[in-house]
Amino acid sequence: WFLTQAFAALLSGGSLVTATLQAVVLTLVSWILADFGSGVLHWSVDNYGNGRTPVFGSIIAAFQGHHSAPWTITERGFCNNVYKLCIPFGVTTVAALQWLVGAGAGTWFLTTFCGFEILSQEFHKWSHQLPSETPGWVNGLQRYGLTVPRQPHALHHKEPFEGNYCIISGLCNTALDESGFFRRLERLIYRLNGVEPNAWKLDPELRAKTMRGDYTRPS
Repeated sequence: WFLTQAFAALLSGGSLVTATLQAVVLTLVSWILADFGSGVLHWSVDNYGNGRTPVFGSIIAAFQGHHSAPWTITERGFCNNVYKLCIPFGVTTVAALQWLVGAGAGTWFLTTFCGFEILSQEFHKWSHQLPSETPGWVNGLQRYGLTVPRQPHALHHKEPFEGNYCIISGLCNTALDESGFFRRLERLIYRLNGVEPNAWKLDPELRAKTMRGDYTRPS
């Protein structure tokens, strides 16, 4: 889309700068929303379902198993690490969304959004590696908050694994956790179908607080 817009701008005498700014803004918005989306996905697969769940079963098994053996993610190559997320966010999904919204800015946004979601698992892997184990540019991305840093993500790996779910940049984590966003969703889901999240099973006090309407994080 960007190349098409840029080429059209050159032919029509339009502004290449405008086309570039549009692409940058759309990419920034998709990066932020993808971080939010990665948190919702991470929360859902950490807390609900299992390896037998249709479509998402392999993703659920990988994320839930990650808590007991978090170091194994660092041993995976790129393709082995991200391929499971290509099921919900890959070419088929992008093509279907393009068919729905048509070509244009929406296609650029949705394509970059899905791309970020797929790459989130690689960003996640970097947060588990030492600075000496990753290239300098990866350390730079983490230092400037473009991908999820190591220390903030380490906070997720404490039972009952109830926060810091966003794994693209982690930008949305503070707002989601301090507002009790996921606790509110868990309470709503429990009221609708009686299913408890895994975080409640690991921490009965978290369950009791949430059911009382106290959405503050454990101290």
